[in-house]
Amino acid sequence: MNITGIALAISFLPFFEARNTTANYLVEPPADGAAEVSAERPPLTVHEKCPACDGTGTILLVEEDFGQKGAGGRIGGPRKTKKKCPLCDGRKRLETFMNPTELASQVVHDFERYQSAHLSKGEVPVGNAYVPGDKFEGLSKERRKLVAQSFGKPCKTCNWTGIEACKKCKGRGVVDCPNDDCKGGWAVTKTTTSYQKSRSGGSINGGFRNSYGSSGSRRVSKKETTVNVQVCPDCGGANIVLCPDCGGRRATPCRKCNGTGTGRKGSGLD
Repeated sequence: MNITGIALAISFLPFFEARNTTANYLVEPPADGAAEVSAERPPLTVHEKCPACDGTGTILLVEEDFGQKGAGGRIGGPRKTKKKCPLCDGRKRLETFMNPTELASQVVHDFERYQSAHLSKGEVPVGNAYVPGDKFEGLSKERRKLVAQSFGKPCKTCNWTGIEACKKCKGRGVVDCPNDDCKGGWAVTKTTTSYQKSRSGGSINGGFRNSYGSSGSRRVSKKETTVNVQVCPDCGGANIVLCPDCGGRRATPCRKCNGTGTGRKGSGLD
């Protein structure tokens, strides 16, 4: 299931309705024995298909030609290797937060549904709460303020969700492998060695050995480059790693509201 499908499978509507119910207890207390109302946000975590192995649990590494064939032969791992996915450890999925952008859209959609449902019944808005019309007129200004405070108002940064997209990975949950030598999951390093080599033969002048030439050996400088290719020790061949800031969860608790999802205390009537 893709992210959009997951986001649409949850709803904040029960959350808004529960907050409205508890806010209206200040207008009319609940009857004795009434069921307890809990205004909890829906679960925001999902088990997402691993982006490294595409949900298979394994990755196939095919060694490319990085120049190792013409530089002393291939050195390192085999040309092809199948291994357990290092990103999800073979579990095929990763536990992450829902995509914050999709989640924000869902919250807006559900809040609009909540508003429409209460307005269609002729109820009157008090902050983000809705009060029955026949009860509204009897409420003092102070009581209306308490009703609005009871419902609360959303955090301006996360809009009720309590999370915000990770800034380091931009909500992806993964970042490129940090190893500068990593190329497609392979660590490629080149080593150049300089050495001296003896070469026999005399000095040549115009293609002929003259009387001043030497027939002894001489030393010449040589360089040899070796290309070493092995599975990258940093990403294990996945070419990506879990974001170090969010741990692969794509989002972090909102810094503005400390993960509560609500704004600073206020009536919403200001």
